[in-house]
Amino acid sequence: MGNCTITALPARHFSGRSLLNRFHTLWGSYAIKGPDHNVYFGADSGYYDGFKKIGDRLGPFDLTMLDTGAYNPEWEQIHMGPENAIRANQDLRGKLLMPIHWGTFPLAFHPWTEPVERVMVAAEAAGVQLLLPAPGETRDVDAGSYVNKWWL
Repeated sequence: MGNCTITALPARHFSGRSLLNRFHTLWGSYAIKGPDHNVYFGADSGYYDGFKKIGDRLGPFDLTMLDTGAYNPEWEQIHMGPENAIRANQDLRGKLLMPIHWGTFPLAFHPWTEPVERVMVAAEAAGVQLLLPAPGETRDVDAGSYVNKWWL
């Protein structure tokens, strides 16, 4: 065991929950540096050039957890989707990408499994390793790429 350093970082999303309080709060992501691993939690974010800056400053990351679902071309500024998650992982200098923000409730018009199917295709094309455990399943980051197709 040892100490961890948690660094609050930007994310790109709108804020507020009504027409009258937009942009009154900030969205964030986190870098978590422990004695053995460096992890990036991207939360709910659109793709932006800040990922490259974060990767240069705090990377490389053993694991990146990035938004891949609930996307729409009109929402690209706030939800990056599968292909931009691959791009963000590369900018962050991530070794292993865990797709998050998919398979929950229907926010977008795409089919439920489309985000994970698209991220697997894009990851293979880009040579990006994925970590896709079943909900509640634990995996050691050092074990590398792992895909449990629990949604089939």
